[in-house]
Formats: sequence, C-alpha cells, structure tokens
Amino acid sequence: MSETAPSTPSQPTTGPVICGYDGSRDSLRAVAWAASWARDHGAGLEVISADRAVGRVVAFDETARANVEGAMRDQVADLVGDLDVTYRVIADTPVRALVEAGRSASAIIVGSRGLTAREDFAMGSTSAGVAEHAPCPVIVITPRTPDQPGDGPIVLAADGSPANDPAAAFAFAEAERLGTGVRAVHSVEVPKLPGASLFDLDRLAESVLAEDEKDVTEALSPHDDRHPGVDLELILVVGEPAVTIAEEATGAPLLVTGSRGHGGVAGMLLGSVSRRLLQTAPCAVAVVRPTD
Repeated sequence: MSETAPSTPSQPTTGPVICGYDGSRDSLRAVAWAASWARDHGAGLEVISADRAVGRVVAFDETARANVEGAMRDQVADLVGDLDVTYRVIADTPVRALVEAGRSASAIIVGSRGLTAREDFAMGSTSAGVAEHAPCPVIVITPRTPDQPGDGPIVLAADGSPANDPAAAFAFAEAERLGTGVRAVHSVEVPKLPGASLFDLDRLAESVLAEDEKDVTEALSPHDDRHPGVDLELILVVGEPAVTIAEEATGAPLLVTGSRGHGGVAGMLLGSVSRRLLQTAPCAVAVVRPTD
C-alpha cells in the first residue's frame, strides 16, 4: 500500500503543492504525501528536482530535459496515480529552488533525508533551510512518520506568541477539514538553578505554567471561536520542549509548529525546538512561518 496523507475532500487551495525530489526513499515518501495533500486540497502538484549540474545540461538540451523529466515521471507514477503533475528540473540548490517555487505555492512538502550519509545531511539541511525561508507552509516527512497517518487530533506546538498565530490558524483549519480536534501542547523547560531544591524547581515550574496558560489560552481563543466544531485540548507540561511535544504527537496525523516563538533569537529563522522536531517527531511536521 502506498504511503498517503490524511484523505478528506477539501475546498480548492490557491497555488500548487510543491514537492522536492531527489530519487531517495525519503523523497518518494514525500511525493506520496504531496500527491494525497494536493488531491485532498484541490491543488495541483509540481515535483521539482534541483541540481546545478543536471539543471545546466537540460537548460540547453531539450532531449536531455525530456529524458530526465520522463525518468522522474516513471519513478513516481504509482504514487501520484491520475493526478495532473508537473515535473521540473532546476539548475540551482534545492533550498533556493524550492523556496522560489514556494512563492506561488500553497505548501511545500519535502523528505528529511537523501540517498547517502552525505545526502542525509544535505537533505536535513534542505528541509530545515526550506522551512526557514519558504513563504508558505512547509511539511517535512520525518524519519519516524508512519506509512499511514494517525487518526488522533492535530498537535500544535503552542507558545502564546504572535509568531505562533499562523501555525495555530493552520492547525485549526486542518483539524476542521479532517473532522478531528486540536491538541495544543505548551512545554516549559525549567532551568536547573544552582542550589535550588527539587521542591523549589517544582514551584517555579507551576508558577511559570500558570502564567503561560493564560497567554496560550488567550492566543488560541480567536481560532477556537472561528472553528466551533473543533475540540481544543490544552496540554501543559514541564520538560524539554522538543521531547515532550514529540511524545504528545504520537498517533497524530500532523504536528504543526511555528518557526520560532518567545525563545526566538534575531537571526535564527528556525528555532531549535522546530529544527529538532523535523528529525524526531513521530509524524509529519508542518512549519508555518509568519508571512510578514
């Protein structure tokens, strides 16, 4: 059985779905997800292979272009079915090619690893680089993404910050489309202060969570009001965010996160938590950045 994204009909989405492809197993999984996502959202699909050397050759040789694009088409035919797909070979780095294509796209879908150990690192860099710079939502098919999406609620990494608002909107919209709920997870890591007892740390954690709960609840309230049919569950936990959020995402069809929130540092476009989730989450991860 081919690997598919959640399957529920949806209203058409502006712009095609873009999928990065390099012939690796992970990129084949990404194509399967992208095909289902495009079909479910009423969007077109573009499969893009970006390589400077190959791209330069096909730019001046139409026969070579036809051969390469034909090979791509043959390799993914069983995954895309009768979906209308455009295949492109671009003479550029994968990050630049996908980000540029994303300017007119509704979503970009990529795998997390490539063909070899060296390409594993490159693809990891590609997925993070695209998530950092793309002007549209980026969905990464993580190494732990199951063959079939879970049937639990959409999980949202929630921090109550304005930068997290587009991610919240995306999570609620997807939950409504799928007929499921949203599990908003807010995780606090309490610093181990010198000389502090476990009792002191527990009291500090309780105090921080109580304060953050108000901020997160207020931030999610407008989305909750706009989607009355979506059940919202707020989970407040103490621990390393990348670990606790991933644990809460077990069985979820999708984990949605912003690029960075309260802990964001100027110049760091993709926060450390989001970056780690791209490799450790037990399901696909959607990174939704603010558009401004």
